[in-house]
Amino acid sequence: MKIMKFITILITVFALKSCGNAKATTNMQDNTDAKQTIILSGKYLISSFMDNTDLPKDMHINFDEATNRVSGFAGCNRFSGEYTITNNTLKIGPLVSTKMHCKRFMDVENQLLKALEKTTSYSIANNTLTLKNEKENLISATNNNISKIAQIDNYSIEYSAITRGSYLNIKIKKDSIISQNQRGVQPKARKFSQKETTDIFKKVAVLNLEELENLEPPSTAHQYDGAAGATFTITKNGKTYRSKTFDHGNPNAKIADLVNTILNIEEKQ
Repeated sequence: MKIMKFITILITVFALKSCGNAKATTNMQDNTDAKQTIILSGKYLISSFMDNTDLPKDMHINFDEATNRVSGFAGCNRFSGEYTITNNTLKIGPLVSTKMHCKRFMDVENQLLKALEKTTSYSIANNTLTLKNEKENLISATNNNISKIAQIDNYSIEYSAITRGSYLNIKIKKDSIISQNQRGVQPKARKFSQKETTDIFKKVAVLNLEELENLEPPSTAHQYDGAAGATFTITKNGKTYRSKTFDHGNPNAKIADLVNTILNIEEKQ
């Protein structure tokens, strides 16, 4: 009887241990899958696909994770559709496109659309997206937004808002922000996150810097001390572009998105 009881206890211990190991293995697998999750959103310039390297200018594909929509330019026509990612499996399409006819790139375009719809998985390494299936690599493309981030080294940005009783100065260079919100105090500095760097640069890149000095302020309360007088300056490749003075918190609509982004980031200092 004692032997049977002992055997029963051993079996129970082994069962519990096996269950624990299985659970640990499952958790480890879950963690591994989580680490392998890669953000796909962004615009990618297509560099090659299915042995095609003679490609039209600006042939690209854009993934929008907010809407699970895919779109792009296939060489002659623009295309769009849906995409889904389930358990590391990528499905693209069905795709629809415009109906323009181009003599040179129609074959290339048709091959690209077929390659997209044959895609079942993807990987991103060294800023390059590879779309593939179980048999072959189908498409290679470079993340256009991230590849441009290096150009931010050529930019510096300064925002100042001053009255007799208040002071704010924000300087941005490369991936760092330095801010001072009171005269005579030590400025605060920190590095941007990659997302903040991307947000800032993308909004700088779309500005027409030549028109910055001609943008009219929407209000002029700063002229009678009703608001802090703010100026916004961007220096690119050694050349400085400066806005007219405007009311702090109320910039011209063409720079409002960028200014508000900078002010929101400064508040986190």
